[in-house]
Amino acid sequence: MTPSPSSPDGTGSGVVSPPSVPYGTGAFQQRLDELLDDGRTGDGVRVLFYGGPQEKRQEALGTLARYENGNVHQFRVPSLLNEYRMQTQNSLRKAFDHAAEERALLYFDEIGSLVAHDHADASEDSAQTAAPTATEYFSDRVDAYPEVVVLGLARPQSLDWAAGMVDLVVRFE
Repeated sequence: MTPSPSSPDGTGSGVVSPPSVPYGTGAFQQRLDELLDDGRTGDGVRVLFYGGPQEKRQEALGTLARYENGNVHQFRVPSLLNEYRMQTQNSLRKAFDHAAEERALLYFDEIGSLVAHDHADASEDSAQTAAPTATEYFSDRVDAYPEVVVLGLARPQSLDWAAGMVDLVVRFE
């Protein structure tokens, strides 16, 4: 793993991120075999799909689903974002909780929109500002989810932030 040069705010997080592998190669298949073998301990596996067309990312998602129970819950992150932070967190909570009941593979596409989203309540009273940001909440839930979570990112705007949360980065040409 290599240090990530910066965080989303450009401050330099020092986060360690995994090396990336191109989709459809032997290296991709080997890393999947290592990460998703039957001996997994339930600690969760986090994968980042980066770049390429949506069709290829969907194809790769199907490959991952074959390793799991075949149950996949897909979400476009922009559809989970609301004007107020707590509404966004509630939408994310429902997505994670429902998927956990079924031990489903979770796929969140367009995660860059979460980092870029600005909630209207960001400067309200101290109780509201003491709550974690939607980005922090999402990161915590991804980290705690005991099954496979796949994050989809088409453009580089949040690559460092997302790569710091995952076990495998899959590049699409």
